[in-house]
Amino acid sequence: MELSKVAKLTLPVLAAVSLAACNSSSNNDNGDQNGLVDLKDGQIAVYYRLDDAKTSNQSLEEYYQGWTIHGWNDASCNGWGDGSDGDATGGWDAGMAYTGINETYGAYWVIDAYHAGECINMIPRNLEQGGQTGDLRFYYTDYKHGLIKAGDDNVYVDTDYTEVNQPPVGIVGASAHWVRDNLILWDANGSQFKLYHSANAGISVNVEDKTIEGGEALELNITEMPAEVKAQFPHLAHLQAYELNAEQAAEVIKGQLVAAAYNQDEEVVAATLLQIPGALDDLYWENAKDEPLGAVIQDGLTTFRLWAPTAKDVNLALYDEDLSAHADQGFVAMEFDPATGIWSSEAMPNMVDVFYRYQVEVYHPNSQRIETLMVTDPYSLSLSANSTHSQVVDLQNDSELFPSGWDSIVPPTIDSPTDYVLYETQVRDFSFADEDGNPEYTGKYLAFTDEERASYKHLMQLRDRGLNNVHLLPVFDIATVDEVNRVDIDGTIGELCELNANAGVCEDGTDKSAVIEDVLQAYVDENPATEKVQALVNDLRQYDSFNWGYDPFHFNVPEGSYATDAHGKQRILEFRQMVKHLHQQDMRVIMDVVYNHTHGSGPSNDKSVLDKIVPGYYQRLTIDTGVVENSTCCDNTATEHKMVGKLMVDSLIVWARDYQIDGFRFDLMGHQPKDLMIEALEEVQKVSPDNYFYGEGWTFGEVQDDARFVQANQLNMAGTGIGTFSDRLRDGIRGGSPFDDGDQLRKQQGFANAVLANELNADMPDSTYNETWMYNADLIRVGMAGNLADFQFVDRNGDRIKGSELLYGGDEQPAGYTESAQENISYVSKHDNQTLWDINQYKLAEELTPEQRARMQTVALSTVMTGQGIPFIHMGSELLRSKSMERDSYDSGDWYNRVDFTAQDNNWNKGLPMKHIDGANYDVIKKIIANPETQAEPQHIEDAKLRFFDLMEMRTSSTLFRMNAKQDIMARIDFHNTGVDQIPGVIVQSIDNGIHSGADLDSNYDAIVVMVNATAETQQVSINNAQGFELHPVQQRSTDLVVKDAEFADGTFEVPAMTTAVFVQPRLAARGDGLPVKG
Repeated sequence: MELSKVAKLTLPVLAAVSLAACNSSSNNDNGDQNGLVDLKDGQIAVYYRLDDAKTSNQSLEEYYQGWTIHGWNDASCNGWGDGSDGDATGGWDAGMAYTGINETYGAYWVIDAYHAGECINMIPRNLEQGGQTGDLRFYYTDYKHGLIKAGDDNVYVDTDYTEVNQPPVGIVGASAHWVRDNLILWDANGSQFKLYHSANAGISVNVEDKTIEGGEALELNITEMPAEVKAQFPHLAHLQAYELNAEQAAEVIKGQLVAAAYNQDEEVVAATLLQIPGALDDLYWENAKDEPLGAVIQDGLTTFRLWAPTAKDVNLALYDEDLSAHADQGFVAMEFDPATGIWSSEAMPNMVDVFYRYQVEVYHPNSQRIETLMVTDPYSLSLSANSTHSQVVDLQNDSELFPSGWDSIVPPTIDSPTDYVLYETQVRDFSFADEDGNPEYTGKYLAFTDEERASYKHLMQLRDRGLNNVHLLPVFDIATVDEVNRVDIDGTIGELCELNANAGVCEDGTDKSAVIEDVLQAYVDENPATEKVQALVNDLRQYDSFNWGYDPFHFNVPEGSYATDAHGKQRILEFRQMVKHLHQQDMRVIMDVVYNHTHGSGPSNDKSVLDKIVPGYYQRLTIDTGVVENSTCCDNTATEHKMVGKLMVDSLIVWARDYQIDGFRFDLMGHQPKDLMIEALEEVQKVSPDNYFYGEGWTFGEVQDDARFVQANQLNMAGTGIGTFSDRLRDGIRGGSPFDDGDQLRKQQGFANAVLANELNADMPDSTYNETWMYNADLIRVGMAGNLADFQFVDRNGDRIKGSELLYGGDEQPAGYTESAQENISYVSKHDNQTLWDINQYKLAEELTPEQRARMQTVALSTVMTGQGIPFIHMGSELLRSKSMERDSYDSGDWYNRVDFTAQDNNWNKGLPMKHIDGANYDVIKKIIANPETQAEPQHIEDAKLRFFDLMEMRTSSTLFRMNAKQDIMARIDFHNTGVDQIPGVIVQSIDNGIHSGADLDSNYDAIVVMVNATAETQQVSINNAQGFELHPVQQRSTDLVVKDAEFADGTFEVPAMTTAVFVQPRLAARGDGLPVKG
């Protein structure tokens, strides 16, 4: 998952909202110039007051010229428009113009709020003059007017004050932190400090008297912050510490909490809510850490156990198969254990297959009320359709949940993680385009067992050449696909209109009996550059079966939409059937997991689970305001909190033990603590000894640079054995950055698409052009050497440097950072960003033919397949897969995401991509797709596939491509054609296996040379002491006639244009000298 452009522009997140309590009316809509604007039912208003000096001759219109609001919806805050996710105000470069100007409160925007929402996300900003706030949220369920002052990222609500510069005292944000049972951290000025608590949420501020009303008070006394507290909470180390009497902590923490500061006149000068996760960990972790949670079955009896330490009461609600109240029992009282914070039922018989929920009575800081909430179990193991109810299942003993022979299947073992070749699939993408096989399995788990399908046959062809791991995009329960009522592109326009009457095709006369896919194809046939395709897909995407799945709902249950029956436990059986079949085919199964965020939070969001049970604990909150951080995309989780980490570890064990998952890929792993990742791997390997972890080690947002804990980011994970995706080689191959837009997308050519300068670079001096080409080659060289920090090579300047001394990116991070090759996930394309084919079309020169474009695809993939590390292949890359230039197809449906495994079509040029994502690139895209040279024909796709098969087979054939230990790689890998006099666009790697290199890793060869020629001409490179080399046997018998022209003679390697050739030095009678590393 990559950051969106908006997220990137607004990081670090400064989201803020005030929860000001005041005694003024919330309907002060008198419309007077010094009052608040009149509003109609369903409307809200946001005001923005500038502080800068206004010149006497400036009108208010001139003073506020250029100020707009950027607004968007996400899973936890969707108050704009109709509540649909995404941009709501015309894109970052547009925004919503202000409605008017109020002399007192500034520019204001009147907004029609979504009736089913509770808040809006917004950024007031001025793109013309500069200046913007952080990410702000305004909760409008109880208030209709939100007031913002420049330089103060709070939203004050419905006040009747007239001096914005002097806002009244209120309960503002949640900037006090209860971190130990007897310790609170807060930054406040005053002479006296108190903690108010109220079991019935009755605390408020009397603005006129400047007093706290309601609740009881505990004294807070200034003290020194202990060193261990500073170390545990580095982001709070700047705050003042206050000590309190901890005797009542466990009871007090269940209610409303307000910290107050008083001046010497005993007037309240500051008041704020408290964040309590640290105290909850201090109170309960030691006793709760080893306790089982969920519906726990033992000796035929089921005990329901829920960790909810702040709840006032919890009851268990039981349901029958049809989700009506259970025939024998309705509500069951649960008992609270004050030592662990766990609520438990009695041990109950005959509960297997019964559905259930919890009724939780709990104070929620979002609403500042005692809420009574019905919620599913965060430890659910099975669910009803659409996840409205949890279901009791016995994963380890119920024979109905096991495919025949489950216990006898032994997952394939692999000697080293560097033996992996990872193939990134998505369940629906994998089989949607198939025309053969059982149609009931299309887009389902069982498609991976259907041997008649083109997708399955292709997978087995890859398996036969060395593919050994199927990586599945998220397959846990997700929140964004309706498992009951949905329509896909093989449905009709009429079916769509039944679900979405506002779709454009419902009003334009389109035949209601027409199949959606046929309508889309007709649009393309009429004009491939049409916007009609994306408009129809946009109208469909909230109602279809497609989503990547990075929207966690329940972490321990397979997603129901991928099963033939989403209601109940069929999903469990079919998921296991898929895993079993892949294991029988000698393929391991990797699961993409997302523990860094949830889809929703808050008391009213129907996709909120964790935050309804222990409000304010499971989500990571902003330091001052208590708003849920959303730097990941959605509602961030706080895996640094002990019981959140336990949930993650417990979940991983379920998948590894009960579903035989062989490894895990962690989405945005850098948002999780390094120590937790190490602990999780240790615990998982107790039930799955050769389980492997890898993930996205990006560093950004509120946790960037270890702000809250030592992150599981790229640099920190060195030496752990846990892999991280390397963006270094990726960007070297592709060119530029994933965040490039418009002409920059075309101008930033990379190693694998710079074969000829395109028109934007045609006038660039050769020296400048070649400098970039050679820098990218250096990034790739380090990547092909396992991305090792200590690997030494000669760079483009002629200096011998370490991988860590080559700088990468605008922030100049070390390019090399690993300690072993298994920590290097090497890739050039994955689900995020444009496919390899599409990004190359953005950059390749116009005159290149389709055949040449296809060859450059293979050149790019060859750096991954012949380098050290773990190759990660985006499904369909070997088939020139296109998404019609879509940058982020997470919710763009089957039309853009499908893969044709018959190799007849690569899904190129099927209409312009989604406007809300790629609209800024339309002018560039239209020029590119108008070029007939960008259209790949079936023969080009077939040729690319067979060349990739060759790469796969060569990698599998020799351990020399799959070394892991740093000492082996540094003793054997060398690069030639380096330094200032190198031929730009040519990488030559040698791998030594001679008598001086160490242990004999391949009895067939004494050395291997890989020559990557990304230029438009045949190139020759000579290597001193090279002798006895020949083209690899796989390429000697290749269907690629071009690579067969590669040859070696008299110490010189010659390779045709746009070709990667592998040469081997066959072993003669005895092990020879090989090709030793120089220097």
